[in-house]
Amino acid sequence: MKTIKRAAGLALIVLISAASVMPVQAFGQRTWMIGYDENKNGPGKKEQGDNGWYFMYTEEVNTDGTLDTSKVKECVWADTGSCWMWYDYDAMWVPEAYAAEGYDCLESNCWWRMDGNGIMDPNVTEGAVSSVIAWEAPEYGTYSINVEYTAGSMPFNLYGKEYEDGDGLTLSLCTDEKTLDKVFCGVGPDTGRKVIENMPEGSFKEEVTLREGDRIYISADPGANGGSDIATVKAEIIQEDGENVQSFFLTMLAGGIAVIAFSLALVVIIIFKQRNADLDYAEADEEEE
Repeated sequence: MKTIKRAAGLALIVLISAASVMPVQAFGQRTWMIGYDENKNGPGKKEQGDNGWYFMYTEEVNTDGTLDTSKVKECVWADTGSCWMWYDYDAMWVPEAYAAEGYDCLESNCWWRMDGNGIMDPNVTEGAVSSVIAWEAPEYGTYSINVEYTAGSMPFNLYGKEYEDGDGLTLSLCTDEKTLDKVFCGVGPDTGRKVIENMPEGSFKEEVTLREGDRIYISADPGANGGSDIATVKAEIIQEDGENVQSFFLTMLAGGIAVIAFSLALVVIIIFKQRNADLDYAEADEEEE
């Protein structure tokens, strides 16, 4: 009886241990991030498409949040031209026209800024375009999209010159087929300094089903006047369901079953050996009598 109790206790311990390695589905979820100090599966420098991230623009503006994705173009990584130097950057993503030889940012009041990690300011008075960050789904599945933003027009004074041209911007979250959400971010308070204080902020939260190659777009449309327009986003995309998640779950499930089967077999062997030992002791006692 003691042998059976010991074996039962061992079996319980084994089953609890095996259950502890069984997966919660969230363990198999994949996450992509941008805008944080440390991004999981975030964008790379100088390369479009790293972990699915793209830095883009469209010449269509003042569309009330509607994005014609067929007209969206990729930016170029520029360490030439005159835009990036005003932010103490070595380089950044810019529309090709802004990186052209001879283009003068000061002449057109171009303070465009796209650092490759969530800053996407379409801050240009003459020749403004909409800034776009896109992410491409690696496979068919369901994805949760969480975006936090600070955006709008930011009046400021620089070296005695007032920059108050902005009339707000429209931030939108879109797929290739439709607009999921949009918000108009107006003019922030004039602090007299070029700092982000008390600017409009908020968040988008959506869940969508995407095919492999489908894209999510975050667009900052400067409207009729792009002067002083800024937009900074933090985005997290989580794969809730899809081939990768299911494959991970099934692999872990098979592993858990294998652990349980091996553990039960080990318990049976222990019980069998213990019974044989008990029989041997019983026979030895009978011979002594």
